Amino acid sequence: MAMGASAGGYAAADVATGTEATVLKGWAAWGSPDIPERYPLAGFVANSWPRSRFRRHLHASIRYVMDDGELDGVFDDSAERTLLVFTSRVRRHDGRTPGHTDLARLFAMAATRKLPRPLKYLPSQYRVDPVAFATNLPATLHSEFVRPLTRDNYHCAIEASCLVPLAMGPALHPELLSPGRGYLDDAQAVFVDGGFSLKMPMATFQDDARFRDLARWIATPRTVIFCCDPNGRLWETSMRLRALNAYPTVARDIADGTLLVIHPDHLVEAGFLCFDPEVIMRTFDRGREQGRRLLATQPVRRFLSGAAGTVPPAD
Repeated sequence: MAMGASAGGYAAADVATGTEATVLKGWAAWGSPDIPERYPLAGFVANSWPRSRFRRHLHASIRYVMDDGELDGVFDDSAERTLLVFTSRVRRHDGRTPGHTDLARLFAMAATRKLPRPLKYLPSQYRVDPVAFATNLPATLHSEFVRPLTRDNYHCAIEASCLVPLAMGPALHPELLSPGRGYLDDAQAVFVDGGFSLKMPMATFQDDARFRDLARWIATPRTVIFCCDPNGRLWETSMRLRALNAYPTVARDIADGTLLVIHPDHLVEAGFLCFDPEVIMRTFDRGREQGRRLLATQPVRRFLSGAAGTVPPAD
C-alpha cells in the first residue's frame, strides 16, 4: 500500500510501479527540455491563463516516468500493490465556478503556508474537500470522495494532486478525473493539490465518516511515513495548521513500533518549483545517502523485519 498527496502522491505512484528504475527515471529527467516536447500539454491547457513552464514539465514528467510499461506494473492482475492518490476538490460557497481570481487566492494560500498562523492567507469563501483515487478499489467503496484510479485517469489524478494553482497553470476540470461519473458537486468545482485538504490522512481516516471504510480496507500492520519537514512534524495539510505527531493513535503507533516516521536530517535544497537538474540530483543523492544510513540502524532494521521492539519517535 502506497499513498500520498502532491509530490508524495507522485512518489507513491513511482513506488507502486514496483521498480526502482521508475524512481530514478523521474529524478534524472526532471528539468530536461526535451521531455515536454515529447508529451505536450493539450492546447486548451497550454493556451489557458496562466501559462506555466513548470506545468509543462509536470505534465510531461508524469507521462514520461509512468508510461505503458510502468502502468503494467501498477495495474497487474495480481493486485499485490494498491496506490492511493489524494486530490483536493475546490468549490465556491456561492455556487459559482472558480475563476482566475480564485486561482490567485489559492496560490496565496500556498505561498503563505509556512508563515505563522496569523500571517497565513486563509480565505473563507471556499469548500475544499479531499477526494481519494485508489487502484483495485472495490465497488462497495466507490463514493463521491473515494473514486477508482484507472489507466484512463491515472496521469491526470497525479497531476491534479501536485497542482498548485497559478504557479502551475490552471486547475484541472473534474471531467478529466472522473469522466462520465456525474458527481453533482463536481459541476462547479476544480481539482488542485491534494495537500490543500489532506497531506497526512491519519486523523481524517479515523474522524471523518466519509473515509472510515476506506481506512479499514487499506489498514496495514506497520506503516512508514516519509515527511519532508526536517523536524519530523506531520502536518495534516500543506497549510500547516495542525501537526499530528501528538494525535492519540499516531503517538500510540509510534510508541508501539508500528509507525515509523522518516524525515530529512537537513534542509531540502530543491524548492517546489525547482528546474535545475544539478540541484535536483544533489537533493536526490543526499536523501539516498541518508536512507542508506538509516537502513543500517538497528531500529529501522528491526521495524522493517517486523520484529517486536519500540522504534524511537522522530525528533
